[in-house]
Amino acid sequence: MPWNLAFQFLRLYHFLFRRISYGATRLQEILADRSAARLYGAPAFEEGLRHVVRRQVEFRSVALNEAKLSNRGRTPFRNVYTLPAEAATSIDDEVEKLLQRETSEDDTHPAPVDRFRYVQRVPCSQLQISGGVMWDVFPNPDALTQEMTTEIETKVKGQLARQNPTLVNA
Repeated sequence: MPWNLAFQFLRLYHFLFRRISYGATRLQEILADRSAARLYGAPAFEEGLRHVVRRQVEFRSVALNEAKLSNRGRTPFRNVYTLPAEAATSIDDEVEKLLQRETSEDDTHPAPVDRFRYVQRVPCSQLQISGGVMWDVFPNPDALTQEMTTEIETKVKGQLARQNPTLVNA
């Protein structure tokens, strides 16, 4: 296999294609970040990205805990969007680790620390930031969260079934 030229060509092509496409995706993300910083300012951009990273870690923790509880107790899978996030040191540590990590060549987005650095000198027009919560943008947030929770439950049960078919009822 190591001397098969077709295989080696495909390996090289895949490597180059992935690096080029990931680089293009990172550039698009940097340009989008610059646009956001130009409209709302670097501090607002940084606050928003920190919030997104924190909520991602909290959501993953809540969803995994709910999946474990649901699987262990055979209880119904609750709406993970309405469950409270736990305030744990492990979450703070994971958020800080994600915010401070370096960008690798296989990342499709720059690391947050790089994104913060890239927007520091972007001039800002200081648009007024409106108050409220994002859920106000959606016409029916309850239906959306229920649909997404059902999707998560289906994926979790499918994953559990693949790992241990005897754990999940058919």
